[in-house]
Amino acid sequence: MARVGQLLVTAAVLGTGISHALADLNRTHVFNPRWTPHARFHAASAVATDVGWSIAALWLLWRPGTRRERDLALKVAALHPILTYAPFYIAVALPGSEAEDEPGQIPRVAGVPVNLFVAGVASGLSVLGYLLARADDRRSRPLAPSSNARSTAGIHPGEVRDHEALAAGT
Repeated sequence: MARVGQLLVTAAVLGTGISHALADLNRTHVFNPRWTPHARFHAASAVATDVGWSIAALWLLWRPGTRRERDLALKVAALHPILTYAPFYIAVALPGSEAEDEPGQIPRVAGVPVNLFVAGVASGLSVLGYLLARADDRRSRPLAPSSNARSTAGIHPGEVRDHEALAAGT
């Protein structure tokens, strides 16, 4: 299940970066002649930032590392879609704010503007992937600490040899 969880987080991260670029690098946003140059600047910089974080999240998610490094990488990667899309719901809750300029301008899925629908799906997929990956991890960890817990506190079983070698100075 850990691999399935990792793949779901990967899909959420890819979907976040790609959908943001597709949604904003067109005539409705960055290339909209009605937008001021400064508004276009912010939209373009937001897309570049999101695509950059998507690349970083994918690198973290798939790079080799210790169990602790992989755990942290999974958390960071899974948070990326959530932190990208949570502001959509905050912004739409502000008085006078809308998810679209004109009612019906954006296609809808189940009555919800597609941008908010995608935000929910990507965030939900990321959470599900994280939980599946972590559930597998929790089942594979020993319940009781090892007999040499004092010398290996905070170190996972696969890292014990490296830790003991470092302590011995070899």
